[in-house]
Amino acid sequence: MNQSENSMAKILEVASRLYKTTQEEIKKLSGGYQNEVYEYKVGEDGLILRITKNIHREIDALKSELDFIEGFHQAGILVSTPIHSINKKKIEEITIGDEKFYITSFTKAEGHLINVSDPNEWNNKFFQKWGQTMGKMHSLVKNNNQTYKRNHFGTNISQINETTRFLSSISDRMAKGYESLITKLNLLKKDHDTYGLIHNDFHQGNFFVKEGQMTIFDFDDCSFNWFAQDIAVSFYHAVWQGMSFNPDNQSFPHQFLESFFKGYREECELKKDTIVQIPLFLKLREVFLFTLFNEKWELEQLEEWQKYTLNDLRFRIENEIPYTDIDFVSFR
Repeated sequence: MNQSENSMAKILEVASRLYKTTQEEIKKLSGGYQNEVYEYKVGEDGLILRITKNIHREIDALKSELDFIEGFHQAGILVSTPIHSINKKKIEEITIGDEKFYITSFTKAEGHLINVSDPNEWNNKFFQKWGQTMGKMHSLVKNNNQTYKRNHFGTNISQINETTRFLSSISDRMAKGYESLITKLNLLKKDHDTYGLIHNDFHQGNFFVKEGQMTIFDFDDCSFNWFAQDIAVSFYHAVWQGMSFNPDNQSFPHQFLESFFKGYREECELKKDTIVQIPLFLKLREVFLFTLFNEKWELEQLEEWQKYTLNDLRFRIENEIPYTDIDFVSFR
């Protein structure tokens, strides 16, 4: 067992006591740059355990994330909510050697990942519900005077520079396109009606569905950004996966957006500025996914669909090709 594995074993030993379970009940779900995520049980209840190194998140940022989630819960939005340890704390700090870790735990969302191939789940009624949920979240943000300590768009200069360097190592055109995109985004107005604290990764991999209702989780990337970013992420992934399962349905992007916007407008005014910003954030998503896939995938052992995806993303970024031919202005 290496040092990292030994540290994690010690953390899980402590966590099992803090959350009244056993190490045998704790099963790993995922791991990444920011967090290690596990599932565990207390009796029959399934719960989520998240372990974060303090070098990746400041405790005030974690507190703001949990406050953000609980605000939605109190407003009746279904979310995976934080739970307390035996010490009645929502965040536990432990030190192993010279490293500090934060432990948080959440209720497990009810239901399952939506089945995109099942028209009983993946349909206009659900897309409207999706938009309505996001609209309610954005409306609550606009009317919330609470102070949150989360990052604002563009403040992580080192990350922007790192992305630029990576893209430059592949293609100067990609790097220049990205720099131009960041310049355009930084020129956008940050006003009350178009900018606020958002989920920032609101796609169908981050909510479960049960009987037509959605429960949202994974708010770890929540940050201050334009509301168009949330919409663009949902649209991007819905179209990507939806068209993969139904490639003959060329009207799907328009169909999804029409239903989604109908639901959104039931809860929140959809500003013209937000609608026209969406294509910029669709391009930003392409850059994000291109860099993420290059980091996560085994580049020497790519499957054919992965090769196609990387080549397609590169081509679109280099040539500034829109994600879809949707005329977003027409939805104003």
